[in-house]
Amino acid sequence: MEELKNKQAASDLERFGYEQTLNRVLPLSSLIFYGLAYLCPVTIFSTYGLVSNMTHGMLSLTYAVATVAMFLTALSYSEMVKAYPVAGSVYSYVQRSINPHLGFLAGWAILMDYLLLPMINYLLASIFLAPVFPDVPAWAWIVGYIIFVTIINYFGIQLTAWVNNGLIIIQAVFVVAFLLFVIKWLATGSGAATFFDMNAFINNEELSSIGFGTILTGASILALSFLGFDAVTTVSEEAINPEKNIGKAIIITCLGAGIYFIIVAYLCQLSWPMGWNEFESVDSGAYELIGKVAGVTMGYLFTAVYCIGCLASAMASQASASRILFGMGRDGSLPKKVFAYIHPKHKTPTFNIFLIGAISLVGVKLSLGAAASLINFGALAGFALVNFSVIAHYFVKKKQRGTWNTIKYLILPLGGAAVCLSIWVSLDIHSKILGFSWLAVGIVYLAATTSFFRKLPPDLKMEE
Repeated sequence: MEELKNKQAASDLERFGYEQTLNRVLPLSSLIFYGLAYLCPVTIFSTYGLVSNMTHGMLSLTYAVATVAMFLTALSYSEMVKAYPVAGSVYSYVQRSINPHLGFLAGWAILMDYLLLPMINYLLASIFLAPVFPDVPAWAWIVGYIIFVTIINYFGIQLTAWVNNGLIIIQAVFVVAFLLFVIKWLATGSGAATFFDMNAFINNEELSSIGFGTILTGASILALSFLGFDAVTTVSEEAINPEKNIGKAIIITCLGAGIYFIIVAYLCQLSWPMGWNEFESVDSGAYELIGKVAGVTMGYLFTAVYCIGCLASAMASQASASRILFGMGRDGSLPKKVFAYIHPKHKTPTFNIFLIGAISLVGVKLSLGAAASLINFGALAGFALVNFSVIAHYFVKKKQRGTWNTIKYLILPLGGAAVCLSIWVSLDIHSKILGFSWLAVGIVYLAATTSFFRKLPPDLKMEE
């Protein structure tokens, strides 16, 4: 049965003018673990102090807003992968449903996420490890991580999936242990001394003082925590029964992560109701909370587990970025000989994997803030375009306009796009300057390769 499904998926690829060159080895469970590895479950602790302080303790509410935006977009991703079960993700969806040139720019924008997220993880890991190993320079951790992640990715998606599965389990064990400490802390009368307090979710007095715009700004930061459900689409050509399993994995990953973030943030707020105003430093807010609730030893364990989470996320994001580049190279939007090359034995886009490793070396000099700004800009722009792709493909081209189809293919995608664009507008000016600068480079490249947009990107095969 599995072999039959793989043959059908290969046949679907041929319909778009492509050959099956990657290995179809990932079942639904591996796809979910892949998405979770990308978004990194312990990432909630990296933004805990900053966003709690910004929103005056309403981290859980802010995650709820981000979850709504991301879930609507996840629905759109799940619809588009049914129409185009190929490796290019946002690039392929926009290219084929709206416009080839806009598709290239969508792919170019989302590349910021996929290319720079490994770098973000290396930078974070080096920051967390520096106090523990003060004699080891930050660049040594970054280079070591890059070498390990690149080697694992080089040897194939199945090895990458196996390693990621193990790293996710380690993170899950730590989170469960921490929550047990939280439950004991609250049950013995510490913190809010209750498991039910609406102020831990929405505090009307504080909300009136900061305004809902601050919640949206916080949601724009937390959107980075959800990057992962969309990455599942990049391995569509390595998934078993992609038209069914990719969509399921997207929804499970996004909604599951959102519920998890909301609950953990709520319990953290109950554990230290005024923590947002009492942190010694917003950057170390998570350390302070874990130390207060679970003790110093758990704080050290957190460092180790967080670095493991960074490793898993870097591994998944490097794999995703290499598949986006592969999709663009296969169509000739990028030089085909380099970007569309597949290793004959390992069935991986080898040159792309090495290129991303090389780009990540820039992390030795780049600041964490600059890299994070580019990621948020590209992610939110790409998410909005995926929502518009659903409308263009199903509602406009396919004319699926009954009552339910209008809700599914027009109203919900419009809602997803509106929320994503609202958060996107809330990004700081630094993010926008860097983001538009990156986009300008893409426009210049596209104009040069298409005679100022008068031709399609090279070798593009359009199918309807």
